[in-house]
Amino acid sequence: MKAVILLSGGIDPVSGRPAPVPGEIRAIGLARALGVTQMIGLHAGPASPVLSEYGGYGLTHILCLKGGEANPVQALADAVKTHPLFADGEPDLVLAAARGRGGSDTGLLPYQLAQALGWPIASDIGATMEQPTVGQLALAQFRARGAIKPVSVALPCVVTVPETARCVPAFVFARQRETWVDEQVITVHPASAEEAGMLRAYRRRPKLISGASKDSGGGQLMVDPEPYEAARAIVAHLRALGVLPNAGQAPEA
Repeated sequence: MKAVILLSGGIDPVSGRPAPVPGEIRAIGLARALGVTQMIGLHAGPASPVLSEYGGYGLTHILCLKGGEANPVQALADAVKTHPLFADGEPDLVLAAARGRGGSDTGLLPYQLAQALGWPIASDIGATMEQPTVGQLALAQFRARGAIKPVSVALPCVVTVPETARCVPAFVFARQRETWVDEQVITVHPASAEEAGMLRAYRRRPKLISGASKDSGGGQLMVDPEPYEAARAIVAHLRALGVLPNAGQAPEA
């Protein structure tokens, strides 16, 4: 099985210096636990010295796509689809951290990449389970309050790994010195305004719980209602809490 590990420009939250992202380190460990035989790191952007530190965790080859920072999703999708990352075919698996540490990371990139590739995605995978059949992965999804949910996903797929995953590989300095960081210059079209998102000033929104009172716990019980009736009840409840504007009132910008 062949895997691609997505690497980002992480910043240590204490020192403020570039440092490997814990979720990406655990992604390397998860790939090894899954029995991946060929692995490559992929970074949308120019090469930096911190990327070679991933080599100490077992990533011997890292490819940096200089110019890909203008549109990381397109650059990474094109590399996975068309770039000869492996001599014997396309990768079976793309692993990424569930949370970045670059300062402006949104965590949406793995989902956008899975959509661009047309692959399924499994999020917050912290461990492996007994593998059922060829072409399927049985994984353990880490959820809130220590809950673990079994997840099955078909290959090829995208997997995100949280910082709470147990699969932390050992660091070997000798392997870091053997890491090959390759930089290739590419040209991609910059992301459009819709893809990049919209920036606007923050405005405080009302919380659902703030509008509830001690005596409002009874609510309205609706058994097997019509969709239109249920929708009307939900809208009326949200308006009563102040989350939605009243009828005829323009929403805030």
